Amino acid sequence: MTLTGNKGEWSEIYAFFKLLADGKVYNADGQLNRIKDLYLLIKEIIRSDKKNEGEYKYKIRPNKIAIIGNSVEKEVSREEFAKSAALLYNYIVKSNPSKSKALSFPEIETFMESVKCFALKAKSVDKADIRMIVHDMRTSMEHKLGFSIKSKLGGKSTLFNSNKDTTNFLYEVTGIDDNAVDAFNKEKLFSEKFKLLESCGGEIKYHSVVNKVFRDNLIYIDSDMEKIIALSMLQYYRHSGRSIADIIEIIQEKDPCGYNTSMDIYSHKIKQALVVFALGMTSATPWNGRWDASGGYLVIKEDGDVVCYHFYDRNDLEDYLYYNTGFETPSTTRHNFGNIYKEGGKYWLKLNLQIRFLH
Repeated sequence: MTLTGNKGEWSEIYAFFKLLADGKVYNADGQLNRIKDLYLLIKEIIRSDKKNEGEYKYKIRPNKIAIIGNSVEKEVSREEFAKSAALLYNYIVKSNPSKSKALSFPEIETFMESVKCFALKAKSVDKADIRMIVHDMRTSMEHKLGFSIKSKLGGKSTLFNSNKDTTNFLYEVTGIDDNAVDAFNKEKLFSEKFKLLESCGGEIKYHSVVNKVFRDNLIYIDSDMEKIIALSMLQYYRHSGRSIADIIEIIQEKDPCGYNTSMDIYSHKIKQALVVFALGMTSATPWNGRWDASGGYLVIKEDGDVVCYHFYDRNDLEDYLYYNTGFETPSTTRHNFGNIYKEGGKYWLKLNLQIRFLH
C-alpha cells in the first residue's frame, strides 16, 4: 500500500534519515542558530511502527547503520541514508502546497521498506516523535531520550491543539441585555464583536476552564496559570495582537494577578506552560508532571538543517517557544464557542485555546 502524508509527516522520515546520516545533532539558541561545538552524538535510533514487527534498533557505526530487530540484522551505508534524506528534502520543498495534502514519494518508500521503516510516524503513546540513545558531550553520559519533532518545511505547526470538549474557557458577561447579545452573535469577526460589546458597556469577567481535567492540569503548572492564559486569550480575541510575547507584555502592564513587581513574572510563568504543552501535557489527559518528550525538541529548518533544543538547555527552549508562537482561532462551529448565551439568569461566553507557531 502506498504511503501518503502531508509535509509535516514526511518531515519526520526526513529527520530520521538525516540524523542517522549525520550521527549528531547540534543544539540551537533561541533564534534557531546552531551553537558551535555543542551537540549530541547519536548512538542509535529506536523505532517501532508496524504491528507484529516489534522494535528495530538503528545503531550508528563509522560508515554504516546496523539495523537490528525481529530476527533481522543488516547493514546499510550512512551515505545511502544521506542521499535519501537529500532526495526527500527536495521532494518535500518542491511539492505544490496548493494540491492535496496527501503526498506520496514511491522512491523514498522503496528505501524505507529496505531499511525496515514501514510508516511515516513511529508508534507512540506520548509526545515523543523519535527516540534516540545519545551521548552528551558535556556530561560524558549516555541517555535514552524522546524528542518531539517540528518541521518548518510545510505549514506552520500547532504547539497546542484545540478541542471542543476540553479547551474552552468560560467568561461571564455583564452590563448587557438580550438585544446586545443578538447583535454580538450576528457579528462574524471577534474584533467587531468586542467593539460592539465595549460600545454598549458590556464587561467580561473570567470564570473557569470548562473541562476539569484541563483546569487541574493548568493548576499543576501554576495556581494562576488558568487566569493568565484566560486573560491573554481575551486580549487576543479583542484583536490586541497574536504573538504570545506581545500579548504577555500587555498582561504584564495590566498585572491582573496583582504581583506588583517589576520582574517579568508573567513571561516566566507562560514560558513554563509552553514547555509543558510542548513536551508533556494534553488537555484531555490528567498530567502527572512527567515529560513524555524527555529529550526536548528537534526543529527541521527551511534549509534542511535539524537542530536540537535539549531539555537541559531549558532557557533556549523557552525563548524559542515564547518568541515563535501565537494564539489562533479554531472553527467556532466545530468547537462550540464565540457566541454569548444565557443560562441561570446570566450571560456567558466561551473562548477556545489554540497555539500555533508563527514562523
